[in-house]
Amino acid sequence: MTLEDAIQDVLNRSELPLKAAAVAKLAKPMIGRTATPKAVAAALELMSAAGRLNRIVAGAVPPFFTTHGLEAVTVAWLKQCIQASKKEQPAAKLKSKLPAALQTHFETALGQLVGEGDAFVLPGAHQLVCARRPKPSELLSAVQRRALQKILDVANAARARAVTLADVIAWLDEEPVVALDILQAPSVIIPEEADLRGWYDLDRARSSTMMIPIPRTFERYQSWAAELGGTADSQVLRNLIETLYNAGSILLEPCERPQDLPEQERALLVPMSLGPPGYSWCWLS
Repeated sequence: MTLEDAIQDVLNRSELPLKAAAVAKLAKPMIGRTATPKAVAAALELMSAAGRLNRIVAGAVPPFFTTHGLEAVTVAWLKQCIQASKKEQPAAKLKSKLPAALQTHFETALGQLVGEGDAFVLPGAHQLVCARRPKPSELLSAVQRRALQKILDVANAARARAVTLADVIAWLDEEPVVALDILQAPSVIIPEEADLRGWYDLDRARSSTMMIPIPRTFERYQSWAAELGGTADSQVLRNLIETLYNAGSILLEPCERPQDLPEQERALLVPMSLGPPGYSWCWLS
């Protein structure tokens, strides 16, 4: 095998273009000491001048060489740039990473990678590129998630079973196991005022204050519903307490910083006529 044959073989097997030093390192096991860096560099230049190789200049570094067409090389180079980053990158920045000789093939190469599933362009004016198709929920910003939670808080007041943000995320991401769990959930047990009085009396006997946190009452509700073979619903309890509050039967103590509460406790907060929502409660009569 001649030096040129070894160079040809090395470059044929590499999708990416290689510098002379890399070619020499890979060719040396094939032909021995003949593949010195200086000899390989000279042979590459001669083969390039003869039209047998593509020579690619990338800034001030030594040139790259390849036996493949520039379109195919652009695809391989761009794929490497995309997969090397864990975050999305602007398309314009990706294009600037390519040598000048490859930049004219950028749009075609990006389209091919998207079609093959090796790249994904996020919707929007900035054309951000990432290595994989994200889950739909990953496209939601923190601001959008907070806005969605507020919408759910309003809508859940009229629902028998509250829909959580996790439920919506599972639906967006098309997670069938979660959806099946929702469909097969035990039936909700509906408490009455008498049940609420019984739970309050149990907690009041152990408390140093008349005001009982609604989350504590919900724990009583959960235990009671489980004994009956069903499940508790935070919105059912919230609606019952709100009805009794509006009727003047109970007193509510507000929560000054509801944003600091866990999501499951925020779902139990009861709107008050003025000020922050109610977190603790007691009977007035």
